[in-house]
Amino acid sequence: MIEKYLSRHRQMRYTSEYDVDAFLNVCKDKNRLKHKQPDSINVKSNLDKDSFKDMQVFRFNFGHHVQKKILYIPGGFYALQPSVFHWRFMDKLAYNTLHDIVMPIYPKLPDFHYQETYDAIKALYFDLVDQVGADNIIIMGDSSGGTMALSLTQQLMKENKPLPHKLYLISPWLDATMANPAITESLQDRDPVVSRFGIQSLSSRFGKGLKLDDPILSPLNGQFEGLPPIYLFAGSEEINLPDYKKLQDVCMDLNQSFQYYEYPKMIHSFPLYPITDSRKVIKQIKKTL
Repeated sequence: MIEKYLSRHRQMRYTSEYDVDAFLNVCKDKNRLKHKQPDSINVKSNLDKDSFKDMQVFRFNFGHHVQKKILYIPGGFYALQPSVFHWRFMDKLAYNTLHDIVMPIYPKLPDFHYQETYDAIKALYFDLVDQVGADNIIIMGDSSGGTMALSLTQQLMKENKPLPHKLYLISPWLDATMANPAITESLQDRDPVVSRFGIQSLSSRFGKGLKLDDPILSPLNGQFEGLPPIYLFAGSEEINLPDYKKLQDVCMDLNQSFQYYEYPKMIHSFPLYPITDSRKVIKQIKKTL
């Protein structure tokens, strides 16, 4: 059922640099335009269209009295703008949690790379900290946005900056090297959204000179001891499933607070789609906030 929502423009089963180049060429023109609310979405929560240091920021359930914030980093292979499903998920998240959902339209490939992207998101995070304090902030992200959510928090810890209250990851890329031997061809065949080559290629381009095993691209190699509680949501049909299990083991060894929710027969970033299991995930997020 969920396959009917998959757009070929948001699938990354690439097998050559030529395919990746073609994908990024399409993204380049779109990313130079202002991002707009999809015509098909009627936002129920109070939507604020703002900017911060020349970066577009959309806020769902916006209100000066709302102290609890979720900084949501939408995924898109480091290159795509938020989809209609991101918008629907943000609205439902705001409506159900009563948090102010802050969604930045951060700098993306191919014009920008990791340094500009993290600088922009960090600046927004620090502004939120100044407003309400780090204890009132959740960082959340899906796919490559989940990678950035985790890596950003590791960077904040390394820099001795205030950490968010909790961290929520949906189908993150944890290791851009894709070197886990448990990531088999059979598992690749089951994943209809991403490929080993696609993750490696786009991560390398986003990293612009960084090695793939650098924690900025592969936060599984970063520090976990001392991080806020982590909640990870994934589907059983994801190529990154072995890395999620590996992270679970790492956190267990460190006595790091970690909750792992694996949904059978679900695919990459499934909570974004209008399906029953998405509603279950939102309920679990609400319960654990």
